[in-house]
Amino acid sequence: MIKLTKINGTECLLNHTLFEIIEESPDTCITMSNGNRYLVLESGTQIQEKIIAFNVEVLQRAGIAKQINMTV
Repeated sequence: MIKLTKINGTECLLNHTLFEIIEESPDTCITMSNGNRYLVLESGTQIQEKIIAFNVEVLQRAGIAKQINMTV
């Protein structure tokens, strides 16, 4: 799960594996696979970087990242 900031300023954790689409117009809207939608302050690029960092952290904790030479 990644931490994002809703439009009203509250932080939330979202399961990025359930993201269906991320749209920027101009607010960033995340549509989940169950149809729920969230407006967040982060850009699509920032969200992408958070997802990459999360996945690298998971691999590092599993001890796999070193085997495949991954770092953030």
